[in-house]
Amino acid sequence: MQMFAQRAAPVQMSYLGYPGSTGVPNMDFVLGANVVTPNGSEALYNEQVLRLPNTVFCYAPEQDYAFPAYTPEPATPSLTFGAFNESSKFTTKTLKLWARVLAEVPGSRLVLKAPTFMDAAARVVFANRLKALGVDLDRVEFRAPVSEAETMAEYEDIDIALDPVPYNGDVSTLQAMWMGVPVLTKCGQTFASRMSASAMQAAGLSDWIAEDDQAYIAIAKKMASDRLALLVLKQGMRARLQSLPAWNAVTHTRAVEAAWMTRML
Repeated sequence: MQMFAQRAAPVQMSYLGYPGSTGVPNMDFVLGANVVTPNGSEALYNEQVLRLPNTVFCYAPEQDYAFPAYTPEPATPSLTFGAFNESSKFTTKTLKLWARVLAEVPGSRLVLKAPTFMDAAARVVFANRLKALGVDLDRVEFRAPVSEAETMAEYEDIDIALDPVPYNGDVSTLQAMWMGVPVLTKCGQTFASRMSASAMQAAGLSDWIAEDDQAYIAIAKKMASDRLALLVLKQGMRARLQSLPAWNAVTHTRAVEAAWMTRML
C-alpha cells in the first residue's frame, strides 16, 4: 500500500486481493460486479467502482478434478451440511446460525474443514462453542487439511455447503459448486458478504440466496427436505456452470482487459 500511495503507476486498480476499498487515495479504481458492488454502494469506496459483467471472480481449475458420481443412494442416509473455509470465518454469529439450521433439519450432520483443525486444541475450542449453542457433537465432524485434490474429492460427502457470515467464502464457494455442491448463502451489505451470492446468482440459483437469518434457515430446511431435487441439481451442476459465461475464463479475461483499456485510453 505504501508503494501505491506514492503513485507507482499512472493508473492504479484494485482487483482480487482484497474484497473492499483499499482506503488509499491514489488507488483510482476497484473492479467489482453488479452483485458485490451494486448501484448505490459507491460511498463505501474511495476508488471509482468498475463493474465486470457476470461476476467479479471466475473459476477455472488448473487440474481436471473428477466429478463425483452422485447416485440416489447417498454416502450417508442423513443429510450432510459442510463448510470448507478458514476457521476465522466461523464467527459466533455464523455458529449460532448453523446451530439453528441443525435444529431445524433433524438428523442432519455438519462437516467443518479448516487448516486450523489440524490442531486438536482448536477442535476442542470450536466443539465447545457448538456445544454451548445446544449442538449435539455426535452430529459434527472436524476435518484437517489435506491436498487440494483430496479436498475437492471430499465434496462428495457434502450435500449442501453452508456459507459463513458476514465474511462469505470466495474460492471455497466456487470449488464447492464445481464439485456439484450448492451453497446456501446470506447476502449482506458489503463486498465480502456478497461474494457467494454473486456466484449463485450467476449460476441461476438465486433461490439459494437468503436476505436474512430467518430466510437462511428456511431455505436450508426447504432444500434439505427434497433429496431427489437436490440430487438432480448436484448431478447437473458442473454442466450448468460450464455453459455459463461466468465460468468461461476467456470471456472473463476479455472483460477484465476491456475494463483496463477503457480507463487507460
